[in-house]
Amino acid sequence: MITMHYFLAKTDPQTYSSVDLARDKSTIWDGVTNAQAVQAIRAMRPDDRVFIYHSQGESAIVALAE
Repeated sequence: MITMHYFLAKTDPQTYSSVDLARDKSTIWDGVTNAQAVQAIRAMRPDDRVFIYHSQGESAIVALAE
């Protein structure tokens, strides 16, 4: 049985937007200093779903990534 998990990834759209992610197809989420956030990133596995949240401007979930 495969278990899928869901995560929330916050980004500043001026730095790296959901459009950038769609263009690049993948990225490395670096520069994260919050220990709990780093732990969540390390727990991510292929096929998990990630809600992409823009923290400035529209302040909303703007994309779903895998």
